Amino acid sequence: MKNRIRKTVSVSAMLTAILCLLMCAGNGFAAQKVSSVTFAQGRDISGLDPYNALGTTTTIIKLHMYSGLTQRDVNGKVVPYLAESYKKIDATTIEFKLRKGVKFHNGEVFNAQTVLFSFNQMKDPNYKNKMVKDFSFLKEVQIVDDYTVRLISKKPFGSFALRLVNFVMLPPKYIKKNGIEYWTKHPVGTGPYKFNKWHKGEKLILDAFDGYFEGAPAIKKVIFRVIPEAASRVAALEAGEVDLISSVPENQAKRLSKNPNINVINNATTRVIFIGLNTLDEKSPTYNKKFRQALNYAVDVDAIVKHIFGGKANKIATVVAPNFFGFSPNVKPYPFDPEKAKKLLTEIGYKDETPLYLTVVPGAYINNKEVAQTVAGQLGKVGVTVRVVEMESSAHRSMLLKKTTKQMYLLGIGGSYNDADLTTLIAFGTKQRYSTFNNSEFDALRQTATSTVDNDEALNAWQKVQEMAKEEAPAIFLYQQFDTYAYNKRLKNWKPKLDELIFMYGASIEK
Repeated sequence: MKNRIRKTVSVSAMLTAILCLLMCAGNGFAAQKVSSVTFAQGRDISGLDPYNALGTTTTIIKLHMYSGLTQRDVNGKVVPYLAESYKKIDATTIEFKLRKGVKFHNGEVFNAQTVLFSFNQMKDPNYKNKMVKDFSFLKEVQIVDDYTVRLISKKPFGSFALRLVNFVMLPPKYIKKNGIEYWTKHPVGTGPYKFNKWHKGEKLILDAFDGYFEGAPAIKKVIFRVIPEAASRVAALEAGEVDLISSVPENQAKRLSKNPNINVINNATTRVIFIGLNTLDEKSPTYNKKFRQALNYAVDVDAIVKHIFGGKANKIATVVAPNFFGFSPNVKPYPFDPEKAKKLLTEIGYKDETPLYLTVVPGAYINNKEVAQTVAGQLGKVGVTVRVVEMESSAHRSMLLKKTTKQMYLLGIGGSYNDADLTTLIAFGTKQRYSTFNNSEFDALRQTATSTVDNDEALNAWQKVQEMAKEEAPAIFLYQQFDTYAYNKRLKNWKPKLDELIFMYGASIEK
């Protein structure tokens, strides 16, 4: 009996001790719980290679891991980043004083040799860099000393410092040791966060880099989730599954603003939305300039801005937004004039026998599917039948890059270094990234505008670019996008940026 009691007491004591240990361990784990933030957007990144993966969502992740010589602040101003300062030496040369004490995630030191290596790697034809045309203005990098470099352009270039936002630095030793292919799957940069894992189409996880040169991030883990449908993103925010979402529809934004635990912010962006018209196919009616002009007269952009966006968007005359240098208020948007549209269609003898196709990636931009359907309906009223075709993001981008697009495609161009030069280049430049418009006269006007140093002369040159863009109508010009963000109030010190980049460094989580 006594033995049985002793055994019972012994087992009881053991269980009590184990329970105590578990509770203590649990308290310890709770105290050490990693602060994390989850944000969601409508589409996945296109890859991890910073010079071959395209799109603003991709750039958001890229600039958490990598750093350029310059960056844009929350107001869109270009400021030094990996460079502590820079100055213009002459019309084609900028000298950069580099930060000391900067290290890559693998411990490599950043210096002038890093800049030269990154330039050579980016320009290497074997690398097959999809963004190489964005940096075609760069001629060479000269090393002055270990922490001073000079970047030289082929000719004067007004967007020099801005374009370097995406000229991110690569780790020479790491790449030389492991090879470029390995690095593109196991990225290493100098940014505030390190790559952890990527589940394609689902989520990507980043861990804080405590050796970051501006100080260790307060948020130790950043999780990016892919949630294509806007309603599902809103539901995830309300359920506490995510902390921040962008591209919130106007009707949902009004409802969310009444939630005491959620902040809602609307912010102008650098993104312009338009419907590209394929002018490369001579058999397509979009090859005809008068047909393209007719489509612009047929679309009621003011109604789209009012009814779909609640007035929170700016109607545009071309793809040059009002906040870009070079914007000309003298170039007015196409007025809504369906009778003018019908007259032009009659002049060219257009017969509505075969429907045209308008491709769209649902969730890529705010309410873009609704916009596409509205435009199709408006065009139908002037006798142009349009079928809206939904596509997956990577397939749509691939189609544009290969120039195998349908007659019409809804597109938005914005992001970290968007300006008049970049937008007009990749939207309408001959053989450029998203362009289906080849016109040597337009290319020459663009080149003059971007290489003109005198401000007044540059403004005049940019006005000519916009006048020709409106006249040629290589797109149905729609609006400058405003983005609406909704986020949990426990997320502190976070602000939206003009370039749409959701950046978590500097933010914190309320405990």
